[in-house]
Amino acid sequence: MKSSAPLFRLDLSRGLFLGILESSFGVFVLLICIRYFDAPDYCKGLIAAGGSIGLLATSLLVAMWSNSRASEPMKCAIYMLLSGVFILISSWVSGVLAFAFLMLMAQVFLSQVPSLMIGVYSSLYSKRDRGFRVSCALVASTIGGIVTSLLFGKYMDTPESDYRLILWCMSFSAFFCSAIHFFMPPVHRTGEKIGVLNNLVSLWRVPKEDALFGKILIAWMILGFGAIMTFPLRVEYLADEQGLALSNAEIALVGVGIFFLFKIIGSLFWGKLFDRMHFMRFRIFINFFMLTSILVYFNAPGFWGVALGAALAGVAMGGASLAWNLWVTKISPPGRESEYMGVHMSFTGIRGATAPFMGYALVQYLDFSGVSILSAAFILFATLLFGTTLKHSRFSDSS
Repeated sequence: MKSSAPLFRLDLSRGLFLGILESSFGVFVLLICIRYFDAPDYCKGLIAAGGSIGLLATSLLVAMWSNSRASEPMKCAIYMLLSGVFILISSWVSGVLAFAFLMLMAQVFLSQVPSLMIGVYSSLYSKRDRGFRVSCALVASTIGGIVTSLLFGKYMDTPESDYRLILWCMSFSAFFCSAIHFFMPPVHRTGEKIGVLNNLVSLWRVPKEDALFGKILIAWMILGFGAIMTFPLRVEYLADEQGLALSNAEIALVGVGIFFLFKIIGSLFWGKLFDRMHFMRFRIFINFFMLTSILVYFNAPGFWGVALGAALAGVAMGGASLAWNLWVTKISPPGRESEYMGVHMSFTGIRGATAPFMGYALVQYLDFSGVSILSAAFILFATLLFGTTLKHSRFSDSS
């Protein structure tokens, strides 16, 4: 195995600027839609689903590289460059539909990076410390998101604020990440070339051949629908007159500052636990944090209630991000991590592309509290399904 030190140093640097992109897409792009464009729900839903729609496009984009000798980090560099270009162009459009489309495209390319990096991590990080090293990069991402988002929130509350400045910062961050990927140690995809048709076939073939993988995918699908339907509603709840109607700075403090601060704590805690704990117990433990955070966030009274919910959600997300990125390394046969990750990402894309629209539709009838209860029920049911795999022999090495 090649030395992991160069990758680790570069990944930490990348994480700082990746955090700007993640926090901005999660909070500030939606705030721009609400405050500056007065966007309809379908536009906000499209932006919230952008990353997941990108996962659905993974098969097509993988096929486009089928005859290329480019390394995985080089592909990431190109995707980050394209994401930055679309963000930059979006700062000059005036129509909400054009803005939503450009934000969608930026997220489509950004969302290709995790599946490529899983192969890099598997090749250059040992199983002994993989979870901890990846969690450190997530912490760096969280720090970058916290610092810039608090500044963005205060800036948006000033009379002279111009949302384009935020978009320019996002674009620069994407370009910086692109440069970092360019200098990462080269890791090349191994195995047969996979085209669009083969990827689509794998979507059903792999879960059918691997019953345990298929069962976990079903549980993860239910879990994802429950959680993702609330993601854009978190910002809506903070900004909406029928919610808490907070200022932009207060939204940044709750939605990014508190959330990301506790995500740092969670990432360090879960990162150590991931390398030592039975994976399914690890996933179930996270689920209870996630379920509780959603109920508290949308039902506890006042600013401090939603702040507590954001803190619990941050702890949960610190583990959920790690589990999402690395769980296939616990179950996939050696050398097939990218294939399994591709299937997992495709199913993530399906739920992520539809759940935000479901959340916006349901909130009209159930209000924020009702949607949170339904979300918690989904997560609880998924947790019960995860529990049925606890004694499977495949996880014997996970403890």
